[in-house]
Amino acid sequence: MIERSAPSDATPGDQRASEVLGIVAYTNVAPLHWGLEPWRGARFVRGVPSELNAALMAGEVDLTLVSSVEFIRHRQELVALPDFSIASLGPVHSVTLFHHRGWEQLDGATIGVTTHSATSVELLRVLLALQGLEAELVPVEPDLDEMLARFDAALLIGDNALVEAVTSRPIAGKVPQQSDLGDVWYRATRLPFTFAVWAARADRLPSPRLVAELRAARERGLGHLADVARVEAAARGLSEAVVLRYLANFRYFLEPPDRDGLLDFARRLDPSVRADELRFLDL
Repeated sequence: MIERSAPSDATPGDQRASEVLGIVAYTNVAPLHWGLEPWRGARFVRGVPSELNAALMAGEVDLTLVSSVEFIRHRQELVALPDFSIASLGPVHSVTLFHHRGWEQLDGATIGVTTHSATSVELLRVLLALQGLEAELVPVEPDLDEMLARFDAALLIGDNALVEAVTSRPIAGKVPQQSDLGDVWYRATRLPFTFAVWAARADRLPSPRLVAELRAARERGLGHLADVARVEAAARGLSEAVVLRYLANFRYFLEPPDRDGLLDFARRLDPSVRADELRFLDL
């Protein structure tokens, strides 16, 4: 469910806000909005990627972190900030397939996949196909116990995946194997995988102030990464060291290799995608 924050100087019902920023409520996004507070003319909403992506397309949000697959699918309507990403070069630690039988034995399997992210589901589909495997992917609410009771494997993302990966607990008497999709992608392509970008509708661009505030928040967050890790670790019941290592692993600046990985993924989804169709703001 999307949570809404009014501008800091607003009263309930105040309609002065002219821009809405969508914030994904995951640990790996925390450094990008560290210390960011609403100001006159702006308000924030928080939710999972699928909710905020839908809100952006519906015109309810002006700028948000957009799943890569949604950016690709709606490339005629969306433009991305040129220097923001959630990407990894190798393991990502929070997009994980849990399974009791080996990856190579998943041909013909039925896999429960989270409803919270389309990108991770499509990434799984691409990676299975690269190895000649076919599986039925069934969208379900993310609960590892229930998923593995019903399916041969389970795909989790975000904080759920991170906590389950770290705790590595037995389910039905056996600790499931883990396949980190960021790692599987890197081994197959030798490219980073870009999970998300900050994007807006092409007909409703973000203000210079909103972009500047985001850049300043990222600078604060990355400059105080240990503080971010401490807060997030306490909220997730994890050690600060684990969360700090997790956050330090991400690529937050959408550098050329991250764009290369994004384009490679796009062409695996749709071979007709041209590089110039993935549009980035010049700012």
